Amino acid sequence: MKWSEKILCQPAAMLCLVVLAVTGCTYSQINPEAAAADIRANTGYNELKDIEAGTSKLVMRTFGISANAQFAVSTSEAPCQNFQHLGAAAYTGSGVVYPWIASALRAGTRASPYLVHEAAPGQPIQIRSTGNWSTGGTNVAYRTGSCGPVTVSFTPVENRAYTVEFVWGEKMSCRLAVMDATDPDAPRPVEVRSIAGCPAPAR
Repeated sequence: MKWSEKILCQPAAMLCLVVLAVTGCTYSQINPEAAAADIRANTGYNELKDIEAGTSKLVMRTFGISANAQFAVSTSEAPCQNFQHLGAAAYTGSGVVYPWIASALRAGTRASPYLVHEAAPGQPIQIRSTGNWSTGGTNVAYRTGSCGPVTVSFTPVENRAYTVEFVWGEKMSCRLAVMDATDPDAPRPVEVRSIAGCPAPAR
């Protein structure tokens, strides 16, 4: 099963479920080439292949459900200090549902499909992320919640590109996964250091 086809639709994204139920197939099955291009455009794939010499690049995105995650970075030597807020990212079905549906869902999350940050090679960087979710629908009570913050640290290497994924798991659990994606078609896990106890960002 492809990466894009593992994504789950939330109750807040019921429209995509309706479309899939009616058509019985995903956008990638209807128009594989267009779906692949949509995935590359909305997951940072093309950014990963474009690294400025002498730098390191981070692409931050989410995986699991169509809920957003806030990302922040810090190069402070002290844990959990001086974070720079980068914004929110959310996956909304690119490559699985029709592009106009993904765009409509993205507008509802108020998030970008991915975030890009150029990091200093050889300098340890802390990455903090907090996810926010909501559920509800017909005969289902509206509920909201969050997971995190989850914070990890690693040292980027010169001329390498990385993905930092906020991964939603069972029962709205979460974690951060860092991959060396200099070759985005063959990403490799990166060893990171977990940092416990970082406070949640101020609202």
